[in-house]
Amino acid sequence: MSQSIATINTLLVDIKTINNSLLIKLQQAGFNTTLHLGYENEYTVKSLINRADTMVIHFLTITANREQFMQRTGFTERKEIENILKKMHLSFKETQNTLFNLNQSRPDISIDKALSYKSELGEIEQLPLAHSIDFIDMLKPYCRMLELVIAQERIHALSAVLETLLHKDQESRQLHQEEDVDLTDDQNNAIELSHYLIKQAL
Repeated sequence: MSQSIATINTLLVDIKTINNSLLIKLQQAGFNTTLHLGYENEYTVKSLINRADTMVIHFLTITANREQFMQRTGFTERKEIENILKKMHLSFKETQNTLFNLNQSRPDISIDKALSYKSELGEIEQLPLAHSIDFIDMLKPYCRMLELVIAQERIHALSAVLETLLHKDQESRQLHQEEDVDLTDDQNNAIELSHYLIKQAL
């Protein structure tokens, strides 16, 4: 396996491992996970964590097919994905560490600003998790590109299945003709319609 894919997979697993317990740890620390954040308030804290988890699983699924991933991405693209994931992982790791420290000091949690709290110096600070929005946005174009690849593969697989069905249907029809089986007009029309629909799908 290439070094870039190995690093990407390691980062994805590490992010998912931290993410699995992050929501509970935020709630235990007193953060309101229903508050909105993002440039257009497009996420709640909870949906941001869920979105990160979905994206990680998606990338793990894609990178599992190493050859396809190598064919559809260049080295520069893989390094860019790797760099974004490193930053994303750091934001999750720092959030985890900060939450551990906050549990010791019992800070004043903001009730109206997501992931925010008052530090010991009295300054309003925000958990590093908030920065993961930027990293998710950076990864979206790669997700869309690779989703298209998966969709194309599924279309090819469906085409193969339909071709097999069409071939079997033709063999069955030939067998009926050889056996001199009389079909009603409705049955003949149904067979012709099935042929037409299968050809259209192909």
